[in-house]
Amino acid sequence: MAGIKLNIHIQPDANPDNVSRTIALLASDPDLDFPTNKELLEILAENGIGSRIELPSTASSMGILEKVDNAIRLSPDGFALTRIREDVRADLFHFLMYSGWNARHPLDFLQSWGYRNCCDRYWSNGDIQLTTTYLDRQVEETINEAREAFTSMNVSEFDEISFSRKSLSGAHKWLLALQPQVLQPNNPDAKDRTFRRRDFCPPELVMLALAWVLRDETTVTGVDILLTREKREALCKACLLSPEALDRVLDWAIPTFPRLITPGTRAGSYGRFVRLHKLPTVEDVIR
Repeated sequence: MAGIKLNIHIQPDANPDNVSRTIALLASDPDLDFPTNKELLEILAENGIGSRIELPSTASSMGILEKVDNAIRLSPDGFALTRIREDVRADLFHFLMYSGWNARHPLDFLQSWGYRNCCDRYWSNGDIQLTTTYLDRQVEETINEAREAFTSMNVSEFDEISFSRKSLSGAHKWLLALQPQVLQPNNPDAKDRTFRRRDFCPPELVMLALAWVLRDETTVTGVDILLTREKREALCKACLLSPEALDRVLDWAIPTFPRLITPGTRAGSYGRFVRLHKLPTVEDVIR
């Protein structure tokens, strides 16, 4: 693995706005496909969406674009996202960015590792002012954490780690799009922002996050699932929720998606139980 550049950089040129516009353009013609990214980028540029390779690359890693029969096109998840309520779509983009990195394939979708590290750091702080000093320190600490994490995964022979203040600008673009918001002031030109855990998130997000938290469980459907302290924390991190708000969000999600989730048949001192009838996908949370 000599010579690997560990590129955990989060691309500002691939962001919720141009990803959403890309989806809308491609969904306008279900038969639209492209032999290479070059042809796709030409169409995106003609429509004022973007001309950087990072855009289709990130969308592909998020599962929004796919290559089938040597043609690049919108994936089933991409089409499903066009039918998701507009006020929820940015939260599902966040989820795809947050959950995309997989330790089984540690060199795939590395910017998802960088994004998750950023989100988890902010959530763990709970309420933090993102000053210049803080962000500079965050860059240094993220690089050190990446070196330690990937070395422990035997991905040790890399020349450098790509992560900078520009990476944080990329991460903040995804966070700024969330509703309810987690960054205040919620505008692109603000120099110093404050991150705060939120008191609510869309039920669509918590359903997908629950499936992701349970991804390594052998049996997850048709049985009572105890939401342990670890599972609750993982859910709150993925949704950027205050821990006190999780039960309220679940109480909203259960009647919203009754064919996906119901209350568990047990309750007691061990905590809350829920029961999944199937593992939710993006298409499952269309309403």
